[in-house]
Amino acid sequence: MKLITHATVVTFGDNHRVINDGAIAYDEDKIHAIGTTEELKARFPKAKAKNLNGKLVTPGIVNTHMHLYSTFSRGISLKDAPPENFTQILERLWWRLDKALTKEDLYLTAMIPLMEGVRNGVTTLIDHHASPNYIKGSLSILKDAYRKCGVRGSLCYEISDRDGQEKCNEGFEENAAFIKSLKSDEHDMAAMIGLHASMTLSEESLKRASDLSKELKTGVHIHVAEDQADNVDAINRGYRSVVDRLHKFNLTGPENIFVHCVNCDEHDISTLALTNTNVVHNPRSNMNNAVGCAKLEKMMAEKISVSFGTDGMSASPLVDLWTANILHKHQARDPRKAYGEIWKMFTVNGPKLASKMFKKKIGTIEEGAAPDLVIWDYIPPTPVTADNTLGHLTFGLPFARVNSTICQGKTIMEDGKLTFLGEGEEEEMMAKSRELAAALWERF
Repeated sequence: MKLITHATVVTFGDNHRVINDGAIAYDEDKIHAIGTTEELKARFPKAKAKNLNGKLVTPGIVNTHMHLYSTFSRGISLKDAPPENFTQILERLWWRLDKALTKEDLYLTAMIPLMEGVRNGVTTLIDHHASPNYIKGSLSILKDAYRKCGVRGSLCYEISDRDGQEKCNEGFEENAAFIKSLKSDEHDMAAMIGLHASMTLSEESLKRASDLSKELKTGVHIHVAEDQADNVDAINRGYRSVVDRLHKFNLTGPENIFVHCVNCDEHDISTLALTNTNVVHNPRSNMNNAVGCAKLEKMMAEKISVSFGTDGMSASPLVDLWTANILHKHQARDPRKAYGEIWKMFTVNGPKLASKMFKKKIGTIEEGAAPDLVIWDYIPPTPVTADNTLGHLTFGLPFARVNSTICQGKTIMEDGKLTFLGEGEEEEMMAKSRELAAALWERF
């Protein structure tokens, strides 16, 4: 048994509270107790204790949508004129980048953002992968990176018809093979069926994805109405919208993740609400791609479970919480907007999605929950209460340093040092990454 003492414990979750001079008793299986330092020292006198001297402790952070493979795009130069719209961004950057990825690239493109995530307190990360010229076995390589870092993850391969029938078939096969390969006792790894977007998927592929989802009892993870081009394509195919098309193929529902939903109207939002479909908001990515601003307030009012993802911008969605707080106020020209919504998205909805996926309570500090904890080098300069925690989460923690990260009861970063790396290992990985990235840029 391990014991964290003299901490400012911030629990998150439905029953959020703040415990000053708090303590947490945990092992590699679960959190056994929370309370005051005095209470838990009396209950667990033989536990190994760590005195935090007032530092803030939160649950591990959950990122519900990421593209690890985007790592080698950092600093890349396009070989065409700058894209003028979202479709050109796909054609001139992302669809060239993913085709240029080789087997050798995949491990490091995953390791580097996962290490960044650990440094920023991320303990659960749901990824959406694409590498059309190395599909078979790609998810197993990513799984190795997750295992090395000690973080929890969900993986899928992005099925699309844009690269032809053979690649599409391989995408289906990779998803199915990886899902079937996971053992029932692998509590740190999950899988979904990855789909790119409605606009790059045929009727046959959507029917096949729906059937596979039913067969394997696994949800789909798909980009939805990120840009209006996705809706235009659906309309040209005879549907009212992207959501309408996916719904008619039985791809809505509580097991599924719809990413973005920027260009969804009220009818689409009603469909998402009635089917309990999960939505992931990625405000930095949406702003960067100039695709619009999701109707967050309307979605939350309809009780859609919306959470935060990063869409490859970085590993931690904490910056997306900060961004959403500003974006939605600015968009509405109303300083009252979004504050309550972003709190629920970050501290309740994301953790609940992960908890359902991994069949264990995640993203909250309470008895029986997963022992995922973040110790921040943040000694609050003002009082922290259950009512004002969001003020610290929004205006304090995004600019604070993570001291230590604990996932599944194991300390994967301690006092700023990644515990799963040997001496000089990170420097070697970064040097190799620069070499591989430079080679990919030549192929790009």
